[in-house]
Amino acid sequence: MWKVLAADDESYIREALQKLINWEKMDCSLEKVVSDGQELLDGITRSMPDIVITDIQMPGVDGLQVCKYIYETSPETQVIILTAYSDFEYAKEAIKYSACGYVLKISIIDELPEAVEKAIGNLSRLKKEFETTEARRTEEPESLLSQVEQYVEGNYRNKITLDDIADTMHVNRSYLSRFYKNKTGVNLFDAILNKRIEAAKDYLRNTDMKTYEISEAVGVEDAGYFSKMFKKITGVSPKEFRKREKNEETK
Repeated sequence: MWKVLAADDESYIREALQKLINWEKMDCSLEKVVSDGQELLDGITRSMPDIVITDIQMPGVDGLQVCKYIYETSPETQVIILTAYSDFEYAKEAIKYSACGYVLKISIIDELPEAVEKAIGNLSRLKKEFETTEARRTEEPESLLSQVEQYVEGNYRNKITLDDIADTMHVNRSYLSRFYKNKTGVNLFDAILNKRIEAAKDYLRNTDMKTYEISEAVGVEDAGYFSKMFKKITGVSPKEFRKREKNEETK
């Protein structure tokens, strides 16, 4: 079944998604419905869904930011935007980040199944394209995986994009994203982030560099985002990690 994650900050929309849409009929499993964009991003990282349904206007992380994240890290994931008339133009902006469609909230019961079927059609087409490309490749799959990992190892301290890696490997971005996920079980940019966090730990242990300096040194321009991701992965802030490591040294 196709895995679906959804987010909307209005309770009646969440209830409609859970109770009024026949997901099983569309061969879909609604894994979770959350109330804000940050929860949705966390869920995307954990479960790697096939389809994401998101409200365009939410407190904190909004639907446009979700679209941008998916476009940059997991382009085969299909995004459907939920919108009201008042933010219709804003929703159309999400199409620039390859959202596959948008649905008016007042018509969600009638329009969402059609949008989901379109998303499933896109996923099926991408799957066939992936399989065709795999069959035509002359080199061993392990060779491409090795090349990707070597490129990441040599460049993760720089700002690199999925397009950068795909262009270097001479494959398209959707193929690369799906290939890496199939081979390793993790999203490529989650793997890059984990590598950056491990490098940051070394800086925190062995230097007196400030957090923003470490963030830049491991290829993350936004120090606030770096600190948030560091805590999400390690359970502590960079400052707390450094303090804990120094305490261990003095024991």
